[in-house]
Amino acid sequence: MKTEQEPQPDWMQELASPPFNEPMFTAKMKSDVSQSAANGDISRERRAPARLISMTAGVLALLLIAAVWGWRESPALQRMIPIRGWGYAAKWTPRSVYTVDGVDKLQVFPGGEAAAGSPAGAWWNLLTPIQELEGKTISISAVHRDTGTTIEELAETKITSDMAYNDLTRVSSRFALPLSGLWRFDVTVDHEKYGDIVIDVPDSSWEPSPSFVSGSYAMTGIEGRLGFIHPGLIAGKPNKYMWHFWGLDEELTGDLVITAVKQNSSEIIDVFKSRVAPYPHNGADASLPTTMLLPSPGLWRIMVSIDGQLFGSVIVEVAKP
Repeated sequence: MKTEQEPQPDWMQELASPPFNEPMFTAKMKSDVSQSAANGDISRERRAPARLISMTAGVLALLLIAAVWGWRESPALQRMIPIRGWGYAAKWTPRSVYTVDGVDKLQVFPGGEAAAGSPAGAWWNLLTPIQELEGKTISISAVHRDTGTTIEELAETKITSDMAYNDLTRVSSRFALPLSGLWRFDVTVDHEKYGDIVIDVPDSSWEPSPSFVSGSYAMTGIEGRLGFIHPGLIAGKPNKYMWHFWGLDEELTGDLVITAVKQNSSEIIDVFKSRVAPYPHNGADASLPTTMLLPSPGLWRIMVSIDGQLFGSVIVEVAKP
């Protein structure tokens, strides 16, 4: 009885492709390996053992080259193995300093615990005097390695004289990431790359957010920052919820987006979109009625962003239907 052929593992498929296509192999290296395999054709009858040894050496050389080529492409090893002459292939190696030719060019100093779902703030030190940067623009974007999620950490901002700090230029950002894991931050000045930083962001606590009272109502969230009134959350069942926000008028004006991520998941789902503006209510600086639905039971982090910036998050437990 015929059985279905199992798929070949990745390493076998890599060995099947020609390693000589890689730019690391010079013409001489190709010639030496090919010659090693061809030498066995001389004196076929009298030098059979030598031919066998030569062919074996050639095959082993090819396998070794293919193996090295495959190892270099391995994502796991890219993050941990320095290869002499090639430098670190690990663009995802955590680093808070960016250097060029051994000279520091960019530094970052996140504030607080800098955990997922919690705005922490950060200082970005551009190790270039303000005289060389004033009048130019800076922007910072971030990408999450595991999901490809991208955010705008700092919108395009003009560099001004008040950003001078000793002999460097200092810029601040909110440093608010929705997911834990490795994030790469790309810093550009006048739309050209200035440097990049990689931060391993820890996960925040999944303890359900506490309740507090504001006005005449009990709310769930972060007192003095973010909270909402709710009758309980049931998986798959939509309901109305009143959100409340505390902050400066400029923080509370713009496009509001509510997203959520479940514990032990990296999938961010859209929950609600609207506009928000300062509107004092129940002791808060702004409020907004919403309709929300979370699809499955368990712990969820509900994240609120205003004009693309993470404002805060609330941990809730969603009950089974």
